[in-house]
Amino acid sequence: MPNSSLYSSIKNAFASAGWAFAEVAEQEVIRAGFEAHHTRVDLHVQAFEKLSTVSVVSESTHQTSDPAKRERLAELAMRVNQTLTVGNFEMDWEAGRLMFRLSNIFSTPEGDLSIIQGLIHNTVGEMDRIAPLESMIFQCDGPALAGLNLKSLMQREDLLPPVESADDSH
Repeated sequence: MPNSSLYSSIKNAFASAGWAFAEVAEQEVIRAGFEAHHTRVDLHVQAFEKLSTVSVVSESTHQTSDPAKRERLAELAMRVNQTLTVGNFEMDWEAGRLMFRLSNIFSTPEGDLSIIQGLIHNTVGEMDRIAPLESMIFQCDGPALAGLNLKSLMQREDLLPPVESADDSH
């Protein structure tokens, strides 16, 4: 199967950033993992050639069958989504797992290297940002779980990963 120009751009975006990746056989999909501030973020990047679209999806490594924890995770996703400009958290209800999805439609068939890298950075950052809150949900049960004030916890700056300045990136 020949690679589309968009898929080639995805591979080039990874190569130029020095990011390791693995290709999924017979699909225009790349899998990769990143060590972030709070957690490891595994994701996949898929090219949809006919739509000139790139989609980046990451799934949390945590999952639960506990209905109370699933409900709190869904609430967390909803509350975080209200603060987002791009991308969104989703809840795989059956698996009891959070996911983050971010897509971009390009005006050219080959896409844009810097935008593709930005999609990946954003996905890693959002999954990392939510990790401490997700961990709190998984560590609580019963009244403690019901008493978690997610709205308040989202305001805690000590739970946020440090923001890299332009000077730090060199």
